[in-house]
Amino acid sequence: MESWQDIQREIAEAGSQHGVPTGDFDFVRRAAYRKLYEVTHRPLIVYVSAYHIPFKAQLAGAMLSIDLTDKDGFQEVVRNLSGQAVDVFIHSPGGTAEATESIVAILRAKFNDVRFIITGSAKSAATMLAMSGNRILMSDAAELGPTDPQMMVGNARPSPARAVLDQFERAKEEVSKNPSLIGPWLPILQQYGPSLLVECNNHIKLSETLVAGWLEKFMFKGEKSAKYKAKKVARFLANDKNHLSHGRRVELKSLTDRGAHIDRIEDLPSDIQAAIHRVHLTIMVTLDGTLAVKMFEHSEGAALIRSMQPQVMGNR
Repeated sequence: MESWQDIQREIAEAGSQHGVPTGDFDFVRRAAYRKLYEVTHRPLIVYVSAYHIPFKAQLAGAMLSIDLTDKDGFQEVVRNLSGQAVDVFIHSPGGTAEATESIVAILRAKFNDVRFIITGSAKSAATMLAMSGNRILMSDAAELGPTDPQMMVGNARPSPARAVLDQFERAKEEVSKNPSLIGPWLPILQQYGPSLLVECNNHIKLSETLVAGWLEKFMFKGEKSAKYKAKKVARFLANDKNHLSHGRRVELKSLTDRGAHIDRIEDLPSDIQAAIHRVHLTIMVTLDGTLAVKMFEHSEGAALIRSMQPQVMGNR
C-alpha cells in the first residue's frame, strides 16, 4: 500500500512537470479517482470537509458542516454523470438533517444504486446520509457516529435532545418531592426556551423517521423485515443512551449485527482496496496541504472546491 509520503512525493513531481511550484494536488488526486472507477466501473462522487484539521475548523467554522449551500455542489457533480449506479466518498462532521434530506433527494433523483465509501469518518448527519445508501463500504479505521439531535440551550454547548428531555423530567420529579430544590434547578430551567421541549421531541422524531425511511426504501428494499430492521438501526443510532457521547465512534460491527449492509474494505479484492486507499490519501493530503476546506468532485473531472480564500472558490 502507498504511504502519505509516497503521495506527497508524487504531488511534488507532478507539480514540477506541470509548472505548479506548490505541487499539482489536483492532477494526482483526480488520477486516483479515475483509477478507482477503472476497477469498480462505478462513477465516483467525492464530498469531503477539512473539519479534522484544527486551524481550519477554527477559521472555517460552520462552512465545514452539511448545510443547504451543499445542494449546489451536489447538483454540480451529478449533472453530467450517466448510469444508475454511483459511489459516494464522504468525510464529514455532519450538519443539519434538513440539508441532508435535500442532498439525498438530489442523489436519489439521479441514481438507483448508491454506495457510500467511508475511510475516515462520517459523523452525525453524515451518518444519516450514509444510511440512505444501498450499501456502505468501510475500512477498519473508519467510523460513523450517533445521530441523536443536538440542541443549543442558552449559551451552553450543544446538548443531546433526549438528555434535555430527561433532565426536565428529573427536575419535575425532584421538585415535586421536595419543593425546596427549585432553587438549585431554577438557573438550569430558566435557560429553556418556550418551545425547547417540543423542538427536542420533533428533532428526535425527524432523525429517526428520515433514517428509518431511507433504510427501508433503499438498503433493505425488498426484504421481508425491512421496516423492522430499519427502525431498529435508526433507533440505535438516535438514542444517546446507547453511545453516551455524540462524538463517539460507531463501528461497522455494531451496525451489521443489526442487519445493516456494510462491507469491510479490507475484505474486497486487492486492486479495489489499493484504489480506495489511494483516493483516501490523495484527498487527505490535499486537505492538509492546501487552503481547501470542502470539496465536491467526481471521477469525470468536475469540481467545486471551497477555500478559506473566497476568491479561490469555484469550479475547476
